[in-house]
Amino acid sequence: MIDISLEKLDMIKERTGVSYGEAREALETCDGDVVDAIIYIEEKKNNEPSPVDTSLEQFKEWLKNTIEKGNISRIKVKKDDKVIVDVPVNAGVAAGVIAVIWWPIAAILTATAVVSKVTIEITKDDGSIEVVNKLVKTTANDVKDKASAVAEDMKNRFKNFTTNLKNKSTEDGNIISNDEPVYQYTVKFDEENKEN
Repeated sequence: MIDISLEKLDMIKERTGVSYGEAREALETCDGDVVDAIIYIEEKKNNEPSPVDTSLEQFKEWLKNTIEKGNISRIKVKKDDKVIVDVPVNAGVAAGVIAVIWWPIAAILTATAVVSKVTIEITKDDGSIEVVNKLVKTTANDVKDKASAVAEDMKNRFKNFTTNLKNKSTEDGNIISNDEPVYQYTVKFDEENKEN
């Protein structure tokens, strides 16, 4: 029998930040050895992609690897409680499943903001459902490029506006060169001569 005590669970929980359930699962997997359980949890965390660092390509690769591992009968992808894709899966058809479900997912994620939360429900052959929440970074560079293009366009429009304004002033007879200050005044000599 495996010795699982609250002290062991607390030690694992404090060092790894996992829940009691995850700590217990790790202890059971490692036959009650605390050090092995901590290493097991760390390796498990390292194998999972970080939600913040998941790009569309990394998400696609993770999904493909999950399907290839087998024991999956259905994949359901949701965004904000709206089902994007619900596909039955047979072992050995990972590429086909990815091809079918990838484009709707990519379209939805690209159409949304920079980071999208996606919920993936993986139904296994034994009937259990594993829910995976992913934060997928989408088109961060595209959004940055678009924002830069808009800023550049606004800058050019402002330049053109000021150039047109200067040209209009020049056409009216007032010559303005560069960005030098312009002073204008009028002297009326005729009125001075009348007073004398």
